[in-house]
Amino acid sequence: MSFFPTEDRDDTIIVTLTNGERNTLHPALLEDGITAFRALAESPPKNGIVLTGAGEHFTCGMDTKVAASLDKAGQIQAAAAIDKFTAALHRLPCAVVVALNGNTIGAGGIMALAADWIVAAQGDYKIGLPEAKAGLPFPPVPQAILDHWLDPVWRRRLSLSSHLLTPVEALSAGLADELAAPDQLLDQAVLCVKELSAQPGFNACKRQLRAKANAEIDAILKG
Repeated sequence: MSFFPTEDRDDTIIVTLTNGERNTLHPALLEDGITAFRALAESPPKNGIVLTGAGEHFTCGMDTKVAASLDKAGQIQAAAAIDKFTAALHRLPCAVVVALNGNTIGAGGIMALAADWIVAAQGDYKIGLPEAKAGLPFPPVPQAILDHWLDPVWRRRLSLSSHLLTPVEALSAGLADELAAPDQLLDQAVLCVKELSAQPGFNACKRQLRAKANAEIDAILKG
């Protein structure tokens, strides 16, 4: 069973991160995501991609129990998987909208920043980058995504304080672009990605906008 099941809704592919109650990330899941995103990059859907989470959370970040069990070699492999996973998401050539349905923590924030638009459900949950508190510094590719797509002031505030934001606060910080009623979240995200995709120059503009970031990411992955 895939950790990233898909649904085709009128040429928009909805990808749903699915892993237990909290949708936490671990190496096997990341490898599955790399495969899924690379396949979508090879055959991008006409009306773009929506990425969301199953249940009540988008993702609560890395599975800390799995991370704590890794030896040095395992930690290196996990960091490399995070780099490849976020790179594959960032490189998707078509429109990508994330639909934040609940807590979006750590790597979840990086996933959101790697998308073209962020729709967040209204509600009582948190969005943030608490890697400092968790003792898990950003791997190189997530750091590059953070550097390119989050305002420097908010990057400093969130990265160093581990402060978590409400969805409304995330609008000001650049970790959300619009809010949606929870029961309308997916429909609103699909409408949004279709509107982005309908622009004749969208793919070319996205390619231009991401050229520097992708070049930096390529250099990181080549070592």
